[in-house]
Parts: sequence; structure tokens; C-alpha cells
Amino acid sequence: MGRVIKTILRAIFRPDKNGQLLESQLSSGLWTRTFIGLILFGLLFSLTSIFQAFSGNVPAIPLILPFSLENYFVWQAVLFIPWLVLSWLLVSWLTRVIFRLSGAKRLSLRQLSAGLALSFYPFLFWLWLSHFFTAVLYSLGMSQKEWVDLISNPGWFQTVYLCLIIIALLSGWLATCLTLTARRWTKRGKSLLAGSLSYLAWILIIFILLR
Repeated sequence: MGRVIKTILRAIFRPDKNGQLLESQLSSGLWTRTFIGLILFGLLFSLTSIFQAFSGNVPAIPLILPFSLENYFVWQAVLFIPWLVLSWLLVSWLTRVIFRLSGAKRLSLRQLSAGLALSFYPFLFWLWLSHFFTAVLYSLGMSQKEWVDLISNPGWFQTVYLCLIIIALLSGWLATCLTLTARRWTKRGKSLLAGSLSYLAWILIIFILLR
């Protein structure tokens, strides 16, 4: 587990090293560690969802999936881990298709999926902090109306919350582009396009469920 945590932290704070990590450690269990890392992030989101469910609050953002508003956080806690893993595998396959269309020949799906998992860690980490922040406030007795008022009005809470969301979105995109361009599967411009499209597809799938 120590190696898993080390891999996660390195991917979050040094995404520029992801390409080097893929080249040097893929045969030493890197894919398994990246998979376990995704499971750990899924557990973290499930835990914060449970806290939000027990607080009696409901999502403040309109729902896409046909779950009841009152039990949405319960469903989110149950479904988030398989949703996260399946979306990762789907986006890995789609990214491989994009690379193939761009002229890449020698491209391992195993290596690509490990690289994308590493790239997604920064987004998951910073986004989870915003969810944890909200779950703590709910657990301390804050009502949903008070939370909406804080997030809607300029102030320290709105600033911190929006900064976490912006950092999450930008860090995930940057990590994905750095990782895919470092492996030189195709030309740099095509790798940047593939990275941007795969990252966009992934966050859209995640936000179908996550509230």
C-alpha cells in the first residue's frame, strides 16, 4: 500500500514525471497500483457522499440520472467506485482509438490506461477536497440553505471552493497532456488533442453522476 500512496502523491504533485514512470515501472506492477489508486479515490468520494446523505441534505445541482433527490447521495456512494473504474476503462479505449486514427502504431492499452489513471489523480484529489470541505460543514450542522448562501456570495468560502474546483480542472488537464506527450506515441500536437479530448470526455462522464 505504501507504493500505491507514493505513486498517487507523485502523480498529483509531479505529473511531469508520469511519462518517466510509465517507461521505467510498467512491468513492476504500475498498472495494478494505478487501478488500486482509483479504487482509493472512489472510496474517499463514497465516504463523503455518505456523510452528505446522513446530514439530510440533497444535491444543490440539477440531477441527470433518474434517482430520487432524497436518496441521491446514497446512490452516489454505492455507484461511484464502479462508475469511476468503468469510465476510466472506456476513456482509455476511446483515447487509444484517437491515437490509432492519428497514426500511432505501437500503443499498449495497458500502458495508456495506466498513464491516464495517473493523469486523473490530480483532478480527483483537488475535487475530493472540495467535497470533503462540504461534507465537514454539513456534519457540523450547516444547512443546505446556508451552504448555498456561502457559495453564492463573494467571500472566503466562495473563493476557497472555486479555487479548488479550478485547480482540479486545470491540474487534471495539464497532467493528461504532459503524460500523453511524454510517451511520444504520435506527434506532439496530436497527443495534446488526444489528451484534451480524453480528459474532457472523462470529466463529463464523472459529472453525470457526481454531485
